[in-house]
Amino acid sequence: MVIKLLKKSSKYILGLSGGPDSVFLFNYLLDNGFKNFVVCHVNYNFRKDSNQDLELVKKMCKKYEIEYFIKNIKQDYNNLKENFESWARTIRYDFFCEQFEKQKADAILIAHNLNDHIETYLMQKNNKKKVRYFGINSESYYKNKKILRPILSIKKSDIIKDLDEKNIGYIIDSTNSDLKYERNKLRFTLRENTFNKLIKEIDIKNEKILNYKLKIEDLIYSNVLNIDKFNDDNEWNEYLLFSFLERNQFSYFLYKTKKAIIREFLKQILSKKKLVEIKKGNLILMKDYELIRVVNSEELDTFEIENSNDKFFKKLLIENNIVNHENIVVTNNWKKYQSKLLVNDKFLSKIYRDKKINYLKRYKNILIFDKTKKILLNKINI
Repeated sequence: MVIKLLKKSSKYILGLSGGPDSVFLFNYLLDNGFKNFVVCHVNYNFRKDSNQDLELVKKMCKKYEIEYFIKNIKQDYNNLKENFESWARTIRYDFFCEQFEKQKADAILIAHNLNDHIETYLMQKNNKKKVRYFGINSESYYKNKKILRPILSIKKSDIIKDLDEKNIGYIIDSTNSDLKYERNKLRFTLRENTFNKLIKEIDIKNEKILNYKLKIEDLIYSNVLNIDKFNDDNEWNEYLLFSFLERNQFSYFLYKTKKAIIREFLKQILSKKKLVEIKKGNLILMKDYELIRVVNSEELDTFEIENSNDKFFKKLLIENNIVNHENIVVTNNWKKYQSKLLVNDKFLSKIYRDKKINYLKRYKNILIFDKTKKILLNKINI
């Protein structure tokens, strides 16, 4: 698997931490004639002994004349509000991407092993999160940069055994034994003799995701999804909505919020309600009759003008042949006024409801009316 992923004609960025996995990959590359790579190392200064990792990386690179780049982090970790592992990963991968561009590399090499793959799957399973892939994919992308994981099929025990037999030094991260981290707790109880069974389980689930993905490709073209694409299969519904939201810039909220968010969204949009608006940041997931939309919150902004000196106000009145400027309201706030405004002796709400005017269109309708009589003075799009 290692050889299949790599080409000697390509240039690589290798993330080298000094731990056994990346040290193994470093030596594997050299032993198999892959020399067109540079090393990147991040010293977080999180552990008191982190300089040992740095010195080992320098020593290895100097010995084999491999160019290396170091990023030293100065951070008061007492004031770090986010999860350290997640924060550190972003720092690390951003640094790799920075060097990727400077070196005009073809891919970034990360030394995840089979144990990492299994651990990730079990964490995903325990947290019941919707994912694009179960476990770790041997090839992925970060900020449009290709990530390759050449030793993903190799067990941790085999890596350690190989390094020890060859008397190759490496550093064991002391935080790996800290059981406050979810992965460490899992790692402590995980046994490699269960891997074959778990790999089959992962493969079956990823095959199912792939089948869903192929079907979903034909359904999602834009920021609109028809509600009839959902069915009685809850798992399908969750992946369909997950994929739709991911394609429409909702990824941040899917990954940063609580694990049941997709189910919560589904419950609301599959309810009998004709209108559902779920706001996250500047985006709104909107059920609009039979359509599911993702819209920018600015599209649903409302306004209300009563000022006769306002240029926009004057322009609208002229366009609609309204001479009297007194007591006139101009607004798009249909929610506030639809049950108060009359159109041909019918309330606007009834007209909207009878004609099933979609809610996005209602936001785009400008309502001009006499504040006292509450009669609509202009034509609207119905």
